[in-house]
Amino acid sequence: MGVPKFFRYISERYPCLSELVKEYQIPEFDNLYLDMNGIIHMCSHPNDFDPHFRITEERIFKDIFHYLEILFQIIKPRKLFFMAVDGVAPRAKMNQQRGRRFRSAKEAELLEKRAEAKGEKLPSEARFDSNCITPGTVFMARLHEQLKYFVASKISTDQRWKGVKVILSGHETPGEGEHKIMEYIRWMKTQPGYDPNTRHCLYGLDADLMMLGLCTHEPHFSLLREEVKFGKQSKRTSVPEETRFYLLHLSLMREYLGLEFQALKDKLKFPFDVESIIDDWVLMGFLVGNDFIPHLPDVHIASGALPMLYNAYIDVLPSLDGYINENGFLNLGRFQKFMEKLAAFDLNQFKESYADMKYFESKTNRKMGTKVDDVLTFVQQEDASSGSKTGISELDALIKATNEMVLEKFFDDEDGETGTVDEEEDDVDVFASRVYDDDSDSEVSDTFRWEFHQHKKDYYRNKLEYGKVTEQVLRDQAEGYVRAIQWNLHYYYHGVASWSWYYPHHYAPYVSDICNFKDLTLEFKLGEPFKPFEQLLAVLPSASKSLLPAPYRDLMTQEISPILEYYPPDFQTDLNGKKQDWEAVVLIPFIDEQRLLSAMTPCLEKLSDAEKDRNKFGPMLEYTFSDSDLGEYVAPEYFATIKHNRAQLREILREDLHLDRKEIAFGLPPGVRLDVYFPGFPTFKHLPFSGELRKAKVQVFDQASRGDNMILTLLNTKEVSSLTLQDAADKFLGKDVYCGWPHLSEGKVVGVADGSKRYNLLTSGKVAVESLSNNLAAQCESTKKAVASEYMRRLGVNIGDVHLILYVNHVSGRKYVFGQAGKITLEKMYSEIQDPYAIQTVVKDIAVHDSSFVQYKTLEQVFPQGSKCFLLAPPVYGSMGEVLEVKKQPEGRLFLKIVTNGEPDVDYVRHNQYAMKPQYMTGGKAAQHIGISSHILSRITGTVFLVVGNKQADNPSKINIGLNLKFNKKNEEVPGFTRKENNMWLYSRKSVELLKEYVEKFPEVFEHISRQTSDDVYDDKDIFRGDNCSDKVAELSKWLKEVPSANVERQSCGAEILDEEVVAQLQDVVELFVQSPPESKRLKLQVKPHVVYKCELRVGNMAPDPSTTYQLFDRVVNVRDDTTVPLGLKGTIIGIRHSENAADTMFDVLFDQEFPSAMSLAGSKKCAYRVSRTALINVSHGYRQKLVDESYRSVKAHPQRNSAFAKWTGKENAGKSPGTVNTNCSSAFQMHYQIYPSFHFLQLPTT
Repeated sequence: MGVPKFFRYISERYPCLSELVKEYQIPEFDNLYLDMNGIIHMCSHPNDFDPHFRITEERIFKDIFHYLEILFQIIKPRKLFFMAVDGVAPRAKMNQQRGRRFRSAKEAELLEKRAEAKGEKLPSEARFDSNCITPGTVFMARLHEQLKYFVASKISTDQRWKGVKVILSGHETPGEGEHKIMEYIRWMKTQPGYDPNTRHCLYGLDADLMMLGLCTHEPHFSLLREEVKFGKQSKRTSVPEETRFYLLHLSLMREYLGLEFQALKDKLKFPFDVESIIDDWVLMGFLVGNDFIPHLPDVHIASGALPMLYNAYIDVLPSLDGYINENGFLNLGRFQKFMEKLAAFDLNQFKESYADMKYFESKTNRKMGTKVDDVLTFVQQEDASSGSKTGISELDALIKATNEMVLEKFFDDEDGETGTVDEEEDDVDVFASRVYDDDSDSEVSDTFRWEFHQHKKDYYRNKLEYGKVTEQVLRDQAEGYVRAIQWNLHYYYHGVASWSWYYPHHYAPYVSDICNFKDLTLEFKLGEPFKPFEQLLAVLPSASKSLLPAPYRDLMTQEISPILEYYPPDFQTDLNGKKQDWEAVVLIPFIDEQRLLSAMTPCLEKLSDAEKDRNKFGPMLEYTFSDSDLGEYVAPEYFATIKHNRAQLREILREDLHLDRKEIAFGLPPGVRLDVYFPGFPTFKHLPFSGELRKAKVQVFDQASRGDNMILTLLNTKEVSSLTLQDAADKFLGKDVYCGWPHLSEGKVVGVADGSKRYNLLTSGKVAVESLSNNLAAQCESTKKAVASEYMRRLGVNIGDVHLILYVNHVSGRKYVFGQAGKITLEKMYSEIQDPYAIQTVVKDIAVHDSSFVQYKTLEQVFPQGSKCFLLAPPVYGSMGEVLEVKKQPEGRLFLKIVTNGEPDVDYVRHNQYAMKPQYMTGGKAAQHIGISSHILSRITGTVFLVVGNKQADNPSKINIGLNLKFNKKNEEVPGFTRKENNMWLYSRKSVELLKEYVEKFPEVFEHISRQTSDDVYDDKDIFRGDNCSDKVAELSKWLKEVPSANVERQSCGAEILDEEVVAQLQDVVELFVQSPPESKRLKLQVKPHVVYKCELRVGNMAPDPSTTYQLFDRVVNVRDDTTVPLGLKGTIIGIRHSENAADTMFDVLFDQEFPSAMSLAGSKKCAYRVSRTALINVSHGYRQKLVDESYRSVKAHPQRNSAFAKWTGKENAGKSPGTVNTNCSSAFQMHYQIYPSFHFLQLPTT
């Protein structure tokens, strides 16, 4: 099942289903499950389309760790974090894995050959073979050790991980990752004390995760996945901060399925049950194919297969006595009737293709189809032209005579063998007993039926390679397919039914041939999973033989190998009705298990001890925080030893989680609360509505959808329209509501308007009435239309006419407030932005689940001794302090220890940045310096394609020989090289020098382009004449990949980002400061708690200081302990990436020190990162607001310390605030004390 295709289809049919996630909008989740293989692939080979890409193992591990940290940070699981790596799969999955690995190896080989054909020189290091992401390889064994270390490190050192149970189910534990997760969920649901309202989040890229999530019947379940861009082949990025995520809400999917099949409510002989509808929907999903069973012929998602299945289900279910999928057990009698209903699909599909064929023949006078088809078509055309109505007996006689005359010509099979008349007649007649739903259709002539049967016969002979299609063949096909469906149901609902069973064909039978199976007995023998090396040899191609232990490699390549035939170096693929290459069937032979195991047996004794260990199964690993120090944890390669390990390990065996089928808890968990709104889990329940399918061109993604959309129409418009402006003001103004149905978010109504007047809630709590001017009235009317239009365009919701708009300040978060007598309360904080909502999409007074915020009762609980916090008041605004003690006064006081080193003086760089920045010139002036025309300069700095090799080929190979210095469509520039101002491109001196080098090295390029200025694409042989053409192309390609601009991150035109030269000077200043800091100043403060910032005291999307403004060169400090950046690390803003929503603005920060997972930005060392305002306190803002005493600011860099700053001048001593007293104490620091409104400065002892 194509992942993007299925995800897009479902998301467009049900438009409210998914939403782009911003971290501060994430709901609370109890459990987070990761299907790890998608992460491993993304971090190890992020760009499959670049044959030059190389990556080190260390980088892979670090990127995986970073990705895991980001996901944990985004979701913040409260109870369980489950990481599942694919172990040995059931044999049913291995066939798909085998095809995928053969194809990926071949594609990698072809990419390298194409690159070499273009003259490109590939790196000498071996590329990363993604096939090593298979259980039993050295890479997976090393990764497992790294993941164990990562978990131990996080639990031992990260406060957020200490209260969470972490389970690592690695490659040693058999089973696919997502199914190991489902096994654990099934087990959890049977345990005493299980919370039926557990909130689950499952991360993964596989389409079947939606079905698996629905199978659990857990209503509070969401899927997390990367944003999908359709229509373009884009590079993946391994930087999670650059990725947007979708949350797909299964809570809404459940309700959408109820709407999809709402026509059944009044037609059934038994109760309409959404849970059973969901189970049957899962079953129908198997018919379009998945990783274990091929799709039915012509049953494709892109061709409307799912609606066809839904319609057939709606037609047939009222005639049944119950549902088809009974908790994972297939009711064969009911399923047979469903398949009988579907049988007409085959005939209808053939009608369409038959009609297309006839139309083609009439236009081209060419015949299509098999040679028997030619004869039959001729007969039909003769009848039609003469106007005769040949009787059945006459037609049969003519067909028989024709067959006898031209037998050898018309019945040759693919191998050139000839069958007998009786055999061929039997082949076709075997379908005669098939019954189709519309057999009474008068349009279905005997000739047409003959051709249809011949078409099916050819399918079985050519695709499934049957020499003769008999009744027994069709019975076997039907039984095999039904058995596959039952195995799938067991797998999804109960776990593995058989490790050894697999579907033994690349293709499925026709729907109309899956019949007469209701009396089958479907039993499976569980068996045992393959050992890791057995799976490796079963799924890997010979191109990846190095991933196997040496004793097994010859089995793939040596002529004497008894299983050599299973490793063809070349193979065919068959799209089989699909459109994308990755969907094609890979036509390689199925592995014979016994032959494989027999061939492997003699090699066992040659394995080393380490290899034998890799070939064993292992337990799942459960980690919890230990109060006791468990000693050192010696790190694997690349990382530091954990000095004080606090990760308590418990092993969990597969048998510990095993449940008999009668023990599994099916359906909704008892005690689940469907009547309560769980924030972040959307539902349609709170407003009356109706739903219908129609083509409304809803735009869920970048383009409007083409298929049907489930359009919801609100039914409360009459009730709402009766409200006057005054009524609405009385009912809503100043009240907390939930707005934006069905994705409800909390906020306070601060305004109500109808287009002529507006009621506003003032900060004083009073209400002001404002008569709208013509302009404001027009804006209000425009807002009404925009709100209604956006609901329909994006969400497929018809909200009707909007006559009243509510203006809402959203709850941006919550903060703990410290009151009299040490009382601590949790208060809502509201955004200052007023968002407009149609009154009919707002609800109030609903039952809402009480979020489990931490309830602090005392200051000691909030500020335990030794905890870290930050000051938000003078005189050391933004400084990090350590809590020494809490003084229990009526109002409460904190005693903090602060050590401050001041700040590096970046003023020189700021004031002289324009002298350091590249100077830009117009294209005309740049062209004069280079000696080329401005037209050629404009072209060569963009994209210019060169055809390499045979330009007459269907898909000729092309390379871009432009410099990629400007991107008009994306409005992006390359910093340091190009800039766009007033819609004009400007070029730096570096661009000019680069172009001069280009002209000097490859003058032929410029000479040819100057002669052929109008061409869009050029031919390599026209530019580089002579025998050395390919060498010159290789040289040019290599040079273009190595030019300085090739690796510079491009930016939006006009972005606030410092140039590389400025960043380099800034980094020099900071490094000088870090290496030789001024004397530390140590303070002991007595402060009120409300002037202290602590990350845990604020929940949501709130900046530590909402009044902060930001500028380039501002000094900032990271104040969150749940990010990649270390807590308390300071840095300098070198880029501001604005967003339409100010809350989403990101800052490029050059931090003072390197740290794991840091980035290189604007040419910096790996000490930069991209962070949001919620993670920063802006120390420079404190200086601007006079919140920092100048005496705590560092002196400027000494001229002799760095010749680059020899001309610096400045005050040797910064000005001191009035009343500051320097005391005599240790020379290592100075003591300062002064009483401020919220502080007491106290002297620390000198030791």
